[in-house]
Order: sequence, then C-alpha cells, then structure tokens
Amino acid sequence: MSFLAECGLKVSRSNPRQYLARIKSMPDLEVVFQRAADIPALVQSGDATLGISGYDILAEHRGYGDDMEEEDHLDEDLLVLMRDLGYGACRLVLAVPETWIDVSGCADLWHLSGYYRTHRGRGLRIATKYPILTTQFLRRHNITHCKIFSPHGALEAAPLTDTADLIADLTETGTTLRENHLKLLDDGVILRSQACMMGNARLLKQHPLALKLTETVLELIDARNQARNRSLLTAYMRGESFDAVRDACTRLNQRLKATGAGVEFRMANSVLDSEVAPDLYTLSGVSSVGEAAPQLLETIAVLRQAGAMHINVTPLTYRFSQESVNVRALRERLKRLS
Repeated sequence: MSFLAECGLKVSRSNPRQYLARIKSMPDLEVVFQRAADIPALVQSGDATLGISGYDILAEHRGYGDDMEEEDHLDEDLLVLMRDLGYGACRLVLAVPETWIDVSGCADLWHLSGYYRTHRGRGLRIATKYPILTTQFLRRHNITHCKIFSPHGALEAAPLTDTADLIADLTETGTTLRENHLKLLDDGVILRSQACMMGNARLLKQHPLALKLTETVLELIDARNQARNRSLLTAYMRGESFDAVRDACTRLNQRLKATGAGVEFRMANSVLDSEVAPDLYTLSGVSSVGEAAPQLLETIAVLRQAGAMHINVTPLTYRFSQESVNVRALRERLKRLS
C-alpha cells in the first residue's frame, strides 16, 4: 500500500479487516485483498484483472522461473506485466547444515546424494514450500536422488529435528539461516524474487476500459520507479554568451564524469531573466542521490568550481520517458495474442 501511495495510487481502506477497497483517483478500479499465495490463481482464472504478489509465488504457480521467458508462453492467460516493482526483495536458496563442511556447492551435493543412495539406501530429504522450482533446479544440476516434501512448520527447524537433510527456503539476509546453523550453497540460488505485477491477458484484450486502467497504473509505476532516489539539480552560471556557457557546461560534464558522479548537466535555451540578468544561464541535470547525500557534495563542489551559483536539489516524484516501456511491452504482447 505504501508503494502504491508513492505512485499516486493511494488505496482507501477504512477498516484493516475489509477485503474491498478503492483508489479514489481511479473510481473504476476496485481493490481486493487476498492471500499472496492465492493471487496468481485468481488472476489466471479471470476473477481479478491485475494482481500484485511475490514473483516466487507466481513462478511456483506457473511451474517455471527465470530459466524460461514469459514470451515463450503466449498461450497463457497469465502475463507478467512488471517483473520487479522494487520492494520485497528476497532469494529462494538451498541451505545445508553448517556441519557439512565438505559441501559448498551443487556439485558437492550431487556427490553426497549418490553417497546417501549407496550407503544409506535413500535419497536426500529436502524440505521446501516451493517443490516445483526446487525440483527443476536440482534436475539442472543432475541431482535426482532426493525426496522433496513440504512441512507445515518452520523449514529452518527441519534439519535440526532430522525430518529433512537440507532445505530450500526464502531469505533476505541469511540471518535466520545462520541462527539455525544452516549455510547457503555458493551456487544455490534457485530464484531471485521481489514483488511483481501480473495481469489476465484475456480480460485485457476483451475490455478496453480494463486495458486503459492497466496502462495508467503501469505508466505511473514506471514513472515513479524511474524517479526513485533521483533528484533534479538546477544551477545558474554567468557567461559572456550562450556559446561560452555551453563550452563551460561541456568542461563541467567532463569533470563530473571523471568523478563518477553519474549526472550530466544541460543548458537551458534561454536565460533566467533577460532584463535583470542577461548573462545568467540555467543548467539542469538529474542525479541519483538516494541515501548517499555526502556524495552529492562532490557534485556541488565541481559545480562551484565551474562558477555555478544558486544550486537547487529537488527530489523527483515522477520521471516520464518518451514512452512507458512496460505499456509498450503489454500492447505488443496483446497484439501477438490476437
């Protein structure tokens, strides 16, 4: 909800127990709250036109992850509209007990699975809530001697209670795994995930209003993500002529490039005020400031050395490109489906 509010799509929900809500700025759009695990199925069945959930949940529901592109499955009703919304980042990983000192990668796990089958008469037991993605990952590494199951309790406890040999689970920092004496395999990342947006292709094709609303949502999210942690820098510079200031701006950009500031300034075509300050010109550029405010001072120092004055830094709310990449991608994919 915080993410949508940042994008100008504030959800009005009077009671946290209510399942229905509205976005006042888009009265034709109804918001329904459901369990994250149920959302892909609701969108695929057409009970919802759009859905936001974790990409890990969507990938498990579809039965494939990053190894297969969505465009290869254009016969499906379920489309990924935005793969990464920019929050909720985590990884689905394989984690083994710390006591397995000789197991650091999938190749070691392959050897161990053979050992278990030969000497213990069984395969490795792997606890996970993502059996499809885990099975596919293990097959890519030729690990077939294993039994995958989904326990009801916390996965991290499974190796400690000897109900599983290792686990495949979500992690953000790995802290919980380490606290339970588990370690990540060096090449054991099954899937990288964060919040994503999905849509029902059939409904978007059949209902022009649904498509229009979806394009509006994508456009605003796109523009907000482009603006996140970016600020507009404006400054004024004196010069005898437009050409003189343009040359100074070129030298300024060269110095900024050498510092790795990640900002390039451009001159405005007109002076700030031709009557009051006929020799004062406007410079502007976009910088990735974010939480690295001290680094901003390096850019300011270069601007000052070049003679710039009245330097303003304004955080961006939206940054619209000539065309929304995600809106264009949606239109092209729907066109191919027709």
